[in-house]
Amino acid sequence: MIVLASLALGALGALVTFVAVALWPWRVEATLKATSGPSAVSLAGGLEVAGLSGSAAAILGGPGVVAVHLRGRELLRRSIAHVSVESVLDRLEQPADPRTSTMSRLAQRAKDALLARTDLAELPELGLRVLLDLRQVSLHGALLCGFADPAITGKAAAWLYPIAGALAPLGTLDVTFDWTGRTVLDGEVELSFRIVPARVAIEGLRFARRNVHLRRKGATTSSTMAASSTT
Repeated sequence: MIVLASLALGALGALVTFVAVALWPWRVEATLKATSGPSAVSLAGGLEVAGLSGSAAAILGGPGVVAVHLRGRELLRRSIAHVSVESVLDRLEQPADPRTSTMSRLAQRAKDALLARTDLAELPELGLRVLLDLRQVSLHGALLCGFADPAITGKAAAWLYPIAGALAPLGTLDVTFDWTGRTVLDGEVELSFRIVPARVAIEGLRFARRNVHLRRKGATTSSTMAASSTT
């Protein structure tokens, strides 16, 4: 009897903790800073969510480091031998090779299966609902970007302009580009907000119920056309 009571109290405590964590607004803070010196460009950025933080610092064309902390305690630190804009943009443009590991293959298969059953045209509406549900939003910053190779500057513009546009409802982010052929990266961006995990989960479940189907989209369309032709 005592064991059952202890298990019941433990389960109740776990449930209360889960509900409190899900309903309590999480504070999210993100920062990005870039400085162009006489001979080098330094980059630094960080993201903190509910006590878990990740940070990165690097010299463009030189070494870098990535670290993860939980309430000030270091969990992970990884050094990067060489950081370049070309490598970052190429990695963003090229999908990861699913043959690298078993986990990546399984993740790729799950992703393909989910996308084949999801109405992707409704995703922007889901993103907008989540953005409008954020609380205590603060976004401000400006960024000047330019590289010696105009092609790299163009690639950066292709990524940064849509990001600035997507973040426009949250605040002001001014992005300008230097096309004179010199490498310059100056600016600072700060973003902070509170988000309620339970509300995000509800929006995700609502989207899944309406726009994720058991059958593939092509198979559903084919069966519908076949039923129409028989009738």
